[in-house]
Amino acid sequence: MRIGFIGLGIMGSRMAANLRAKGHEVVVYNRTRARADALLAAGATWAESPRALAATPGLELICTCVADPPAMEEIAFGAQGFVANLAAGTRVVDFSTQFPALIRRLAAAVAERGGALLEAPMTGSRNAAQAGTLLLMCGGDRALFDALQPVLAAVSAKAIYVGAIGQATQVKLIGNVFIAHMLEALSEGAALAARSDIPLAKVLEVVQSSGYASPYWDFKGKALIERDFTTHFSIDLMHKDLTLALATAHDKRVSMPGTAAIREVYQLARVQGRGGQDIMATATVIDPDLNRPGG
Repeated sequence: MRIGFIGLGIMGSRMAANLRAKGHEVVVYNRTRARADALLAAGATWAESPRALAATPGLELICTCVADPPAMEEIAFGAQGFVANLAAGTRVVDFSTQFPALIRRLAAAVAERGGALLEAPMTGSRNAAQAGTLLLMCGGDRALFDALQPVLAAVSAKAIYVGAIGQATQVKLIGNVFIAHMLEALSEGAALAARSDIPLAKVLEVVQSSGYASPYWDFKGKALIERDFTTHFSIDLMHKDLTLALATAHDKRVSMPGTAAIREVYQLARVQGRGGQDIMATATVIDPDLNRPGG
């Protein structure tokens, strides 16, 4: 299949590479061309803009994976946006996490051009993106979801059909609320353990032997013990997703006081210049001793 891929960040670049490795022809665009170098060396083709990408002869599918709603507005509806050049019959898969209202507007615009959109926000680390073992939450027409299984399988271990357009994005935002609360609990518990002269490894041994065990504690607990804040999912992106979750909660008159408080932890980390670091680096806001050697 000839596939266009827009957005080559931490996740998108790895997903595009998996599509290329599975034998698909891949045409790519990213605001920073240097991020496409490895893909171009592997046989991908460069497009000068999203609009030019959409005009690629024989293009069957466009995949998008961009950071936030303003980026989506630009690549879809901007002066060089792909929607205006979308050929009838072209399908679109958005792997980003956007406002549910924005993804519904994009789906309507794609349909007006004779295409169809599947939302497929993901969960998983950069390692899962590299291995092609992400989890996808999908919304849109069920027949489109079924037809795109070969593409979804190239980048994920599992794709779950959630329902109508917008619902998969809402589930993704809820999932990130869970993650943010888990990491806040880990950070606060680790700080209390440190002041009590209890190694975090011992706390995690107890936790992982209990009813509240989770693979996530192994993954992020190890990172916290080693103070390894290599970015798998950045503080900036989680702050964006918590903001989107709170905005949708406001619209639906749902109170989320805990999430609102945790978002401020992410904002403080951003103020401290840590926005590009991994979400586990929010632990340094809770325990400043982590910023000191031997802390």
